[in-house]
Amino acid sequence: MNENKLVEIEKLINEKRIDEAHFKLSKLGQDYDKNANYLFLRGKVYYLNKLYYAAIDALLIALEFEQHDKIYNLLAEIYGLLGHFELKKKILNPDLRLKAINLLKDQLTGIYRKQ
Repeated sequence: MNENKLVEIEKLINEKRIDEAHFKLSKLGQDYDKNANYLFLRGKVYYLNKLYYAAIDALLIALEFEQHDKIYNLLAEIYGLLGHFELKKKILNPDLRLKAINLLKDQLTGIYRKQ
């Protein structure tokens, strides 16, 4: 898997070239579907485009493969924007986040779970 493509896309996002980053993400295909960094970048693009529930979906799937603070932090930020302040607080707390995320996944339908 070519991580350089993801670095390039992250650079586009940081430069606020969101549409271009989204286009490049959409061209990557199935080789990246289980890559937490790809899923995080996809979630970030959705978030920046105010597609919050699509962003949440991508980030929750990313957590199935790797647990990174940046994923939890973006999830917390989105839930804060949506007015779920208690959930935001739990996600930001390293001692509570896993339980909060698992409860959230159990309540949502269609979230990928690796077997």
